[in-house]
Amino acid sequence: MGFGFKGKQKDERLTTLQNKIYREMYILIVVICALSVLYKQFLVEGGIQHVWTEIIIFSASSGYYLIRSTMLGIFSDEVEMHDRSRKVSFSKRNFLISLLLGVGFSLFFAVRNSLKYGEGAEETFYFFLSILLGCLMIYIPVLFVIMVVPYAVAKYKSDKINEQELEEMDDEDVR
Repeated sequence: MGFGFKGKQKDERLTTLQNKIYREMYILIVVICALSVLYKQFLVEGGIQHVWTEIIIFSASSGYYLIRSTMLGIFSDEVEMHDRSRKVSFSKRNFLISLLLGVGFSLFFAVRNSLKYGEGAEETFYFFLSILLGCLMIYIPVLFVIMVVPYAVAKYKSDKINEQELEEMDDEDVR
């Protein structure tokens, strides 16, 4: 173990039930944060400055899970299990989600801002097209970097860790 603690024998059933509770607790926290963001954005007059706590909680917990599962070598196993049971692979799903979110954000901002700031049909249409193209050029690459690149890096590193563990097991078997 770490930090000088001795490893104790644990009941596997107890550990599984504790992990189930932790998983449910994490889901509850994410749901509460999401509801808080929705409440602050749509029912309370406030901007992004009021949701930083929730953004930090989402980002930190997701980042921690990604880093930890990669370091343990289980990320690639999770991806493999996902790909076996679903029609769309994990990498293709991340790519499609980043693409759809980029198009969705772009359309939202284009419609909202062109209706808000456009005066007349011609100017509104011009604003819509220019905002849409500008947002597409920004949001799709940014979301791609946020969603697809970390997945690819984590999968690569997790595969490497699994290969090292297999080599170590083979070396032990030879001895």
